[in-house]
Amino acid sequence: MVSGSRLAALVTLAVALASAPVARAQGTSEAAATALFDEGRRLMGEHKFAEACPKLAESQRLAPSGGTLLNLADCYEHTGQTASAWVAWKDVASRANAAGKADVEKRALSKAAALEPVLAKLTIAVDAGSDVSGLDVKRDGVAVGHTEFGLAIPVDPGTHVIEASAPKKKGFSVKVDVVAKQTDARVTVTLEDDAEATTPPAPVPPPVPGLLPSTPPASPPPSSGSALKTVGVVVGVVGVAGLVVGSVFGVEATSKNQQALEPQNCRTSTLCTPYGLSLTSDARNAATISTVGFAAGGALVAGGVVMWLVAPSSATKTGVRILPLLSASTAGLSIDAGW
Repeated sequence: MVSGSRLAALVTLAVALASAPVARAQGTSEAAATALFDEGRRLMGEHKFAEACPKLAESQRLAPSGGTLLNLADCYEHTGQTASAWVAWKDVASRANAAGKADVEKRALSKAAALEPVLAKLTIAVDAGSDVSGLDVKRDGVAVGHTEFGLAIPVDPGTHVIEASAPKKKGFSVKVDVVAKQTDARVTVTLEDDAEATTPPAPVPPPVPGLLPSTPPASPPPSSGSALKTVGVVVGVVGVAGLVVGSVFGVEATSKNQQALEPQNCRTSTLCTPYGLSLTSDARNAATISTVGFAAGGALVAGGVVMWLVAPSSATKTGVRILPLLSASTAGLSIDAGW
């Protein structure tokens, strides 16, 4: 029986092992957040605020911290992102209040209040006909809640993209430029009906008794003569390929045979070194392939020429059968045509 102290130790060990991956992941995130924070602070010291803000923002995402947020708010102010700075200072004040840091809270609230007169604001309205079920409105890729419609929301100066979509409606997208201190920027979302989604298909009229449904005239069958010529061209091309293969292997057979006949490889036709025997075998195999390539290629080229020549005109009815002739010693085609 396991004692109580031993059981408690085993449970503690199990919990520690189970939480180890989570602890490692958290440690990695915190390490990355620290490196990003340090780099952001360095860039701010060099007055490279546009480069510093994204690094501080990512550091805050990985490991939220009041100190990081304070630096981020200050960075946003220097880049003219007034709305982002205003929100960040408000968040700093809230965190400082929760932590009992009255001096930090007072400073953050003062910073936020100083920004309020210069905030740019953008109003997104939706007309009555577009405020339908399933409506999705986004500002710069971020969803806009229904309660925000018609409300002037602080935004950073610059270009903003407003998009909207809804079932059976055409998509809506518009860009609006907002300058510093501008408070009357406004976009009204108007969605038009999607004709393809809202128009029902045209009804099919019922058949009239006593009348047969009209059918389009059948297209004339393809010309058999044209088809035979096409087959002839294809067969001829394949035959040319066979002749090329026969030529290549013929050259290789001659080369291998000449190497085999060299004195260092074969003294006589029956007395050869292992390398000489290999060359002789390779030469025979290449010669066999060359012979088959020439035979088959020649037969196919001849068959292609014959098919081209005997192809009838388009007005002539014909029946053509092409049968291969293959044996150990021959290769060719049998053509049976009648017209």
